[in-house]
Amino acid sequence: MKVTVKCASPLLQESLERFLAGYLYDIDLSDILISDRDVISEKVLFIIGKDIEVPFTREMLLESLERFYATNPRLVHIQNTRETLESMIEKLNRKHQEKITRLIKSYHGR
Repeated sequence: MKVTVKCASPLLQESLERFLAGYLYDIDLSDILISDRDVISEKVLFIIGKDIEVPFTREMLLESLERFYATNPRLVHIQNTRETLESMIEKLNRKHQEKITRLIKSYHGR
């Protein structure tokens, strides 16, 4: 999940940045724009107070964003692409690990 936070409220902006520290990206690289007001953007907009009720915990925010991500038609393809890419990388890693294991076994078998 890649998000950008742009809020009118400095307190909410800071809180969201702390809650989402591992997910923050520049607006050009993000999938979702999180704001406390309706703004015009090419990014998918997640509005605090509309898409999640206030107050909320970090866990509630992450769960709500995951649901939003999984159900928004503009984001579903991104999630599916990432899952496919991750499975391809995992498959390559397994193949390389098997080759390395065979190489080590053949080296020690001499």
